[in-house]
Amino acid sequence: MTSAAALARAGVEVHVLAGRIDAEEAIPGITTHRWPNLFKLDAPPEVRIGEPLEVTADVIHMHQTEDPFLVSFMQQKAPVVISVHGYSACTAAVHYFRPGQECQRPHGLGCAPNLIARGCAHVRDPRPLPATYRRTTRRLTALRNADLAISYSSAVDRHLGINGVAPRRVIPLFATLVPEAGTEQPSARRVLFAGRIIEAKGVGVLIRAARAVDAEFVICGDGVRLPAMRRLAQRLGVAERVRFTGWLSARELARELARASVVALPSVWPEPFGLAGIEAFAAGRPVVASATGGTGDWLEDGVNGIAVKPGDAGELARALGSLLDDPERQGAMGAAGKAMAATRFTAERHVAALLDAYASAIGSPRVLASTGTPAQDGG
Repeated sequence: MTSAAALARAGVEVHVLAGRIDAEEAIPGITTHRWPNLFKLDAPPEVRIGEPLEVTADVIHMHQTEDPFLVSFMQQKAPVVISVHGYSACTAAVHYFRPGQECQRPHGLGCAPNLIARGCAHVRDPRPLPATYRRTTRRLTALRNADLAISYSSAVDRHLGINGVAPRRVIPLFATLVPEAGTEQPSARRVLFAGRIIEAKGVGVLIRAARAVDAEFVICGDGVRLPAMRRLAQRLGVAERVRFTGWLSARELARELARASVVALPSVWPEPFGLAGIEAFAAGRPVVASATGGTGDWLEDGVNGIAVKPGDAGELARALGSLLDDPERQGAMGAAGKAMAATRFTAERHVAALLDAYASAIGSPRVLASTGTPAQDGG
């Protein structure tokens, strides 16, 4: 809803159709339509969409509904744009073989031996993989049929290109947390992680690095690996310096960022973007992040943070220690990150890029052909 709210603030009329809406607070300029049938894949499209079909739209922007039948149905009403938030054309969804080794294959039958033999499925039970493969094929068909695919990093855009998705655009994201006001760089040695506690996020790598770093480690988030990470901290003898906060509200997370010295993104998968990185920048905190995936879109090694080899706890520990031991460098990097967030990753740039993308979709060859509008000769 953050993107929809930014559009509404810019004066765009926005209607949001969702199977479930958790937030009850009304957002000015947004009309919400709760429609539980939306994800009933066996129902006809008109049943899945229902009353919101009566809304007149210039563009239909889909999120997490990459269904080819629904795309074709909605294209009768308006051009369809699909946002791709991750590796939608990857059966395993995580798009890597080993830490730092990004998959370069397009989705296809050749994936089958790689999922098992090369371990890129990253699952213990392979039985669900055939069904997941079929769902991935459907998602890819939807993306190829859409009038425009939008991603939020060069990494995901590269993934879409490998899989023959076109046309497509990369749209800059923006920091969504409101930084705590009046906070200076803290004197405490505190490393913060914010995200889901899952294998791909590399929390285990961070806890192993904690053995060699004199600092408090704050792990913000929840996920299936949380109990295992608590046990790992105990086993490695660092439990007294590792604090698990669980899930935090936006305000609580902003408070933790204000108290942090350095933010760590130790991902072992190719992070699609790494929103926590620009949230850290907005708070004036430097970032130590794995050099993989979309982190290169915002991390400038040696300028606003330090890039490290994915999965290497020793290199991560050295990078964290070097910043914690040098408050002046730490502050300079935090300031550089804050300047980047204030210029490159803003709601205004996000909205401008979205509106330009929508105009492109409205003028796409398919839309012009369906409306009988002659194409303009390029000059």
